[in-house]
Amino acid sequence: NDITQSVKSYVFFMLFLETGMLGAFVSLNLFQFYVFWEVMLIPMYFIIGIWGGPRRIYAAVKFFLFTMAGSLLMLVAILWLAWTYFDLTGQWSFSYELLLELGLPAHMQMWLFAAFGLAFLIKVPVFPVHTWLPDAHVEAPTGGSVILAGVLLKLGTYGLLRFAMPLFPHASEAARPVLVGLG
Repeated sequence: NDITQSVKSYVFFMLFLETGMLGAFVSLNLFQFYVFWEVMLIPMYFIIGIWGGPRRIYAAVKFFLFTMAGSLLMLVAILWLAWTYFDLTGQWSFSYELLLELGLPAHMQMWLFAAFGLAFLIKVPVFPVHTWLPDAHVEAPTGGSVILAGVLLKLGTYGLLRFAMPLFPHASEAARPVLVGLG
C-alpha cells in the first residue's frame, strides 16, 4: 500500500532493477558485469528519489554518488585487465575465464584488487564507506528497502567472492586481515 502514485512507473523501475540484478549474477564477461552493475543504480536512484520519504532526494543522490565512485574505479581496473590481456595475446577480451589465466604480478594485483574491492565494499557496505546505507533504507519505500537489503547489498559480497578474489589471489590473501577486521 506504499505506492499509490505512478504505480506503472514504479513497477517498470522494479523490473529494470531486477534485470540489472539478474544480469550481474549471470555475467561471465567483466564488461557485461560492469554494465549490469551500473544498470542497478539507475532504477534504485529513481525508486528512492520518487517514492521515498521526506529526505528522498538527499538519500538517492548520496546512494548514487557513493556507488558510482566505487564503480568507476572498478571500470578502470576492468579496462586495465583487458588492455593487459591484449598486450599479451593481441586480442581484446573481457572474458572472466580468460582473464583468470593472466597470472599478474603481486604488486599489480594489489592495485586491481583495491579498485574492485572498494567498489564491492561500498555496495556491501563496510566501514567507513557505509554512510549511504542508513539514508537509503530510511527513505526508500518498503519494496525498495527490501530489495536493497535482500539483494543489492549481497551483490557486493558476491562480486568480491566471484571476481575480486579469484582474479587477484595474492592480493586477496594479503588483504585477508583487513577484510576480516572490516567484517
